[in-house]
Amino acid sequence: MSFDILLPNFKYPFAMYKNGFQPARYFLESIEKLKTDNKPFQFIVSRKMPNDKVLYDTNMKVTVEDYTITEETKEGFDVKLKIKLKQYRDYSTKTMQITIKQYKPVAVQKATSRPIVQKITNNTRTYTVKKGDSLWKIAKNYYGKGNQYIKIYNANKDKIKKPSLIYPGQVFVIP
Repeated sequence: MSFDILLPNFKYPFAMYKNGFQPARYFLESIEKLKTDNKPFQFIVSRKMPNDKVLYDTNMKVTVEDYTITEETKEGFDVKLKIKLKQYRDYSTKTMQITIKQYKPVAVQKATSRPIVQKITNNTRTYTVKKGDSLWKIAKNYYGKGNQYIKIYNANKDKIKKPSLIYPGQVFVIP
């Protein structure tokens, strides 16, 4: 975009500045610095009517491409500036978040041998383990001596991994 600017060297009623009056030289130096630094800056213009109705608003990042100072006698000591701005757009790498559902592999054990099936005859007894039971306690109940637990263990090796680990609900053959 390009446009002309009048930079007054004298304080006029229409020249209202936020930090007090500044001569044209102040603005020319600022514009030169913006051009040589080639850094983007925020360009804001708000044009209003006397009743405060907004005609248009401009708010964008720009860089100074070029400017030309034109002096005319009709302007007196004021400076006229023709300026050319170029819109600046920030660039960056776009980032995305990708969520990949990972499925946990399920371990499958292949049976190495068939389970041992014991035939239970009518005169063979069974016992269902209750909470607080141990093979020692069960053997003492059936044989009168706890050290006979090895008989129960040997008859139920397919169900008992360790003699000290039995669980409620297990059904043991009592030989």
